[in-house]
Amino acid sequence: MEIPFFDADETLRFDRIVFYPYPDLQRIWARLWVTAVQDEAPHVEIRVYNSDGTENTSVYLMNQTEQRVETTLHLRSPQPGADYHVRAELTRGEHDAVELLDAQEFDLTLEFRNPETPEPGFGMGVDWAALRRKAED
Repeated sequence: MEIPFFDADETLRFDRIVFYPYPDLQRIWARLWVTAVQDEAPHVEIRVYNSDGTENTSVYLMNQTEQRVETTLHLRSPQPGADYHVRAELTRGEHDAVELLDAQEFDLTLEFRNPETPEPGFGMGVDWAALRRKAED
């Protein structure tokens, strides 16, 4: 009997993205979940933009083979309480043959949120209200 670990019809995409600013408000903890697709190792790029649209920080992670990706982003001249815009891209290929598989965008206010509590973070694909209810039970 064969146990399938991958859904043959699944496409590469972001399943969830969660960001939590650290207490020092100079760094952001990022965790991204990518759908599991056999024999795929996509690239993940995260860009954080200032409120005026200029890029503040970014990271490019090549050939990710894990379903869960974690990194810490370091902000330049962080402004506590300011709004930032985040864009995450999932791609495959190199140089002129880069294919955009998924892109997600969301806003983030630079304020500490504790990931150890039911306090919501920033991102997409998470039902923060359901997590809060579960923590209260």
